[in-house]
Amino acid sequence: MKTKNLAVSILVAVLVVALWWTMLLKPARSKVAKVKSDTGIQQQKLAPLQRQLSQARADAAHAAEFKAQLQSLQLAMPDSPALAAFLRDANGIADAAGVTWASVSHSAPVPGNGGVQSITVGLQVQGTYGQVVEYVSRLASLKRLLVVDSLQLATSTNAAAGGDTGQSSTGPFSGGNQLTATISARMFATPDAAAAAASTTSGTSAAPAASSSAPASSTATPSGG
Repeated sequence: MKTKNLAVSILVAVLVVALWWTMLLKPARSKVAKVKSDTGIQQQKLAPLQRQLSQARADAAHAAEFKAQLQSLQLAMPDSPALAAFLRDANGIADAAGVTWASVSHSAPVPGNGGVQSITVGLQVQGTYGQVVEYVSRLASLKRLLVVDSLQLATSTNAAAGGDTGQSSTGPFSGGNQLTATISARMFATPDAAAAAASTTSGTSAAPAASSSAPASSTATPSGG
């Protein structure tokens, strides 16, 4: 009898364990495994998002620097020829350097690669050797990008100086009390897409007329420097 009761107890215990395994432990372990799997998938998705967030924070931290660089580029190559602004700057540095700004000429914008327009500029100033060197240095430091293609120097005599060469210095040059510097350079503009498209459309018909006309030019009144 005791043996029978013991067998029944063992059987009941086995059934309880089986039910516990089937009804509780196995589903719980399955849920845990699913949760782990879902967590791994979400972690894989999270990694690129974290990288994007880090990049966005880095970009935001450098936003002011990027803005300053963009402004510098816009000043170097504006979206229009901005000739009036350039003439003011060229005259301003002539006064600062002490040279006499004799004349300036510029050609019409010529379309180039990537929608960049090239404008040929001719400048002529007079002054002592030191004044001319100062002017060229200031010209190179303009915010507007200017590529100097040629620089020609020639001596001349300033009538106002009464032929007294001792009052002026032409450095390694001789034969006069003044230097005349003739500069040929190029500056650039980057018009927007609409302006570039309009320029391209009208360029074919306008080209023959432009080729037969002289470049636009202006002559400045000597500043007395």
